[in-house]
Amino acid sequence: MMKLDRVPASAFGRPGLPVLEAAIKSVTAKIAVCTALSVAMATLTASAPVRTPGTQRPPPPSPAELARTFALPAPPADALGQDLRLWGTHYHTEVVSPAAGGMESISLIGRDDSAISAGLSVRDWCAAALQGSVSVRRQDGPARTYIYVDSNGPEQADCDQYLGQLPDGVKLATRRARFKPLNHPMGCGTRRAPLMPFRTIAVDPAVIPMGQVIFVPQLRGLEFTLDGKALYHDGYLIAGDHGGAVEGRHIDVFTNEDTPLEKLFSGSSTDMFDAYPVASSNPMATALKDRQNEACGVAVG
Repeated sequence: MMKLDRVPASAFGRPGLPVLEAAIKSVTAKIAVCTALSVAMATLTASAPVRTPGTQRPPPPSPAELARTFALPAPPADALGQDLRLWGTHYHTEVVSPAAGGMESISLIGRDDSAISAGLSVRDWCAAALQGSVSVRRQDGPARTYIYVDSNGPEQADCDQYLGQLPDGVKLATRRARFKPLNHPMGCGTRRAPLMPFRTIAVDPAVIPMGQVIFVPQLRGLEFTLDGKALYHDGYLIAGDHGGAVEGRHIDVFTNEDTPLEKLFSGSSTDMFDAYPVASSNPMATALKDRQNEACGVAVG
């Protein structure tokens, strides 16, 4: 008869101690894996947006919406023309008051050379002639905006002391500036195009046709402030204005007083930058033109 204390444990159908410990470790590892997966699934479920049956994701923003927020993507290389190599200045619409009583004053004149505004101080008149637009406060209503039309009027004021080292041709054109009044609060460029801050540029139409969209790589990504919001420029500008002081490869960028982007648009003809005309068929160019045409002032008087 076999003694029980000499019978191996395997004779009773039970594993030995080492095998049992390995089995316990395997089960423990599987439990840990399952627990981790459960936690991960719970996290994903909590963070996922809740959708009701039948709802769809909102469509991506249209080019027109991207144009409003300066978020247009860069154009493809095959949509760009030859490098124009430009230099730039900047301008904005300043709001001024009529000249005080007893002060020398000059009124803005229209195409028929007759006065169309209250008298302005010589300094404000010269600034308006150089900037190409001005808003004049009125006692009987909101400020009236005027924009430059041409330099075919009589010489009205000597602005040389305010014009620095600008060429003599520019100074002469400034003295002969004529304007037209508008209802649009931001002024209006030619072809009934509104002046859009950080979009509209005044150009020499012999170099850049009116309505032409250009892309400036160095402008892309520059920060500026508009209506109290910090934005980053997408690099697109559009020709929507002109002025007697803008000739050749010079552009004048309509900005604001907060962030005129002077590092790029320094006012020096030696600080040139790359600028490419964008094909009119490009969706980004179309979006910017649509944005330009959304609103505009109407000439009065």
